[in-house]
Amino acid sequence: MRDTVAGGDGTRTSGKRGSRPRLILIGTAQVAVTGGLLALIVARWGAAPFVHAVASVPVWAWVFGLLLGSLGVVAQALRWRLVAREQGIRVSVGSAVARCWQAAFLNSVLPGGLVGDALRAADDSTDATVNTGKRALGRGFAAVAAERLAGTAVVFLAAAIALCTRVPLAATGCALVALVAVAVAWRWIRLLPARHLTAVAALSVLGWASFLGVFVVVTMSLTSEVLPVQTPALGSIALAGMSVPIGIGGWGTREAAAGWGFALFGYDAALGVAISIGYGVLALASTLPGAVVLLLRWVPRLRAAREVGDRRSES
Repeated sequence: MRDTVAGGDGTRTSGKRGSRPRLILIGTAQVAVTGGLLALIVARWGAAPFVHAVASVPVWAWVFGLLLGSLGVVAQALRWRLVAREQGIRVSVGSAVARCWQAAFLNSVLPGGLVGDALRAADDSTDATVNTGKRALGRGFAAVAAERLAGTAVVFLAAAIALCTRVPLAATGCALVALVAVAVAWRWIRLLPARHLTAVAALSVLGWASFLGVFVVVTMSLTSEVLPVQTPALGSIALAGMSVPIGIGGWGTREAAAGWGFALFGYDAALGVAISIGYGVLALASTLPGAVVLLLRWVPRLRAAREVGDRRSES
């Protein structure tokens, strides 16, 4: 963000160095969780769910899945702009979409599902401005945290509704997660005008519905066994599972949640796992524009940094 986040003092640099071993340990644990859960799936059902999911998704499902995934990214970008505005941050629609796509890609391939959002919050690009430079970094993280929590609240509220008649205890847990997410986000969004609060809620629902639509598309393309009226509930459970930030891109936790949810509704758990894997493949593909954004935004910076380093070496 212009003139506010670029650079850092000695204290910040020292803090980053001190936190590296902890971050590496957390990342390693998240990789282990994902690998362990996927290994359990393979041990239980073999590679069949993976092969079935990847080989059986038709072209029309890819098209609809990519469009719906892209719509979810756009909804998140618009939500972020509204929340960021309250923090004194101005970012254009195009820049917001580009940053959110980049964040979605990084969240899909790196542990925890939050690295991309952290970069979105701390990015020192000149495509966003802040009213005051004194607390720019804090404002950036507040805006990203608030908009992510708004989306999380919708995801877990939907899971609570899906589970309320079958596993009331799990439904209560999901409802509590949603309530805590709203309570924390409220600190940063409470001063938004009523129309903007309504828009944030509507965009959160739209984003959730877009990703749920990907799940529905994959389900329709892979099986005719699942009753259409139950598909949204099954997808809501899977989306809540992938929102738990303990793995890589939701892999493992999403499959575990989907298998459990399908079993709850009387279906084969292996079918839920296969559909979840198909969802994961389509969701990852829909974030690939973010890889292009990442290259376009960071290659020039790396080149400039290398040139600065070369000049310093020569001097």
